[in-house]
Amino acid sequence: MIILVGPPGSLAPEVAAELSQLTGQEFADAQVAIDRLVGGTGPDSYTEERARSVEHDVAFAVLSELTPDENRILALGSGCLGNSREDADFADVRTLLARLNEAGASVVHLTASLKALSHRNGLDGPRLAAVTSPRRIFFTQMTARAPLYEQASSITIDTSDRTPSDVAEEVLGRVS
Repeated sequence: MIILVGPPGSLAPEVAAELSQLTGQEFADAQVAIDRLVGGTGPDSYTEERARSVEHDVAFAVLSELTPDENRILALGSGCLGNSREDADFADVRTLLARLNEAGASVVHLTASLKALSHRNGLDGPRLAAVTSPRRIFFTQMTARAPLYEQASSITIDTSDRTPSDVAEEVLGRVS
């Protein structure tokens, strides 16, 4: 069992797909299920409150059914662990993930430089004059969530300037 966690743009779904091709194991992307359930495609199509509720429910349901010895690959959505350690709404999801990790599942934290993440999320273009800055919101979320990803995982891999296939090869080399 390989579970990938990380901020938006860390390539978790792409690496999961590559791992699936390399190993022949089934993979699931939690964000796809979240988008389907809220009836949209991406965070602009629903409210933050709705997204958090669905993210929690999807992550909890998927992690509740997994065993560490399954030959599956899962990419969790970037908010599936909550927004901080004090985020009690997601404590049960973090507990399930910790149990899987302790029982032998490979929980891999994918990360990247702020420059790479900004580029992959389209935040490196011209700035619009707006009341709230998407870059500031992204950076604040990324900073708050990083300790959750680190605590949940046993391996951290930087995906900056790397392809999903390159990262997948490293994941396989480190979990074997």
